[in-house]
Amino acid sequence: MSNRINSRMAIVDLWKFLAAVMIMIHHLYYLSPAFEGKDYPGYFCWIYVEFFFILTGYFTYRHFARSDRQENIVRSSLSYTWHKFKPFLPYTTIAVTLQYLLSAPYAALMQGSYRKFIYSFADYPLELMLLGEAHVSEQRLVPIWFLSAMLIVFPLVGLLSQLKNKYLTLLISGLCPLFYYGRVQLGNRVWPDDLLRAAAGLLLGVFLCVLSDLIREKQLIPQSKAMTKLLTAIEIVCMLLAFLFIIRADKSLWRVIILLFAAGLSIMLSGRSMTAKLQSPVIAYLGKLSMPMFIWQWVVATAVIRLGQLVPLPTAVSVGLYFVGTFLISAVSYHIVGAFGKKRENKCRKTT
Repeated sequence: MSNRINSRMAIVDLWKFLAAVMIMIHHLYYLSPAFEGKDYPGYFCWIYVEFFFILTGYFTYRHFARSDRQENIVRSSLSYTWHKFKPFLPYTTIAVTLQYLLSAPYAALMQGSYRKFIYSFADYPLELMLLGEAHVSEQRLVPIWFLSAMLIVFPLVGLLSQLKNKYLTLLISGLCPLFYYGRVQLGNRVWPDDLLRAAAGLLLGVFLCVLSDLIREKQLIPQSKAMTKLLTAIEIVCMLLAFLFIIRADKSLWRVIILLFAAGLSIMLSGRSMTAKLQSPVIAYLGKLSMPMFIWQWVVATAVIRLGQLVPLPTAVSVGLYFVGTFLISAVSYHIVGAFGKKRENKCRKTT
């Protein structure tokens, strides 16, 4: 396995962006009654959330495998959790605030029902802290369930990733997803099922990373051009087959899709396939936008719905505003947050 995994891989960024777009397609049911039947091509795209879980788990173990062993593994796990989720805070703070303002019952306020208006903000503090998954009531900003569920289970995954015995880590991280995916009906959004779903996906990523390390150490995959071509073919077939099954909305194949994700990502992240040579600053930029797109999509959809209540919009126009608006606001917020971050870093350097 190549050392190319040390650098940012454009192929991973490409799939991150495509996965974010596919999840946006799933959320079209919220945007327009034309998609409420839940049988349109693309509704099953919600399973791309599993793609992000697996990817995050893989890089979590990779981080701890490369870092020096810490005596206090609890502290290092919590520190890494904060490091991973801190970049989400600016986006979620603004997005959650706007979502609550857009969703507030202003009609009740105008009628003098101040209590109903105030109560509509009851879950705001929890969602603002990315802890919407910590309570049983319905989230106002639905997409952050992915973040909040992952935030809660992430420290435990960090602890597991720091076990000194690789084989024990391999056993635990392999059995947990096996039992979960073997028993559950994926997609159940009743708390605390989402926590188990996030844990299973993250642990599957840890399992794949540990297994890849062991395969590399024991040199089980020979270094040759023929093997590189074979791995490339397997990777492409796995990712495209998963895409095809999802678009066809063949829900009976959801376990197969997760296996395809696992196989495709393992090869992709190993750096052994020809796709690892893909280099593009444009694709790298799109990959960075996947996170703000994931957060902003629900807010933009709500804004489009509110606009449609004022000015009737054809479905095609609403969909266009949804996709273009999400991309633009994600790009703008990414640059604004990045600029403030650099300004703060420069200020800290001057003070020190």
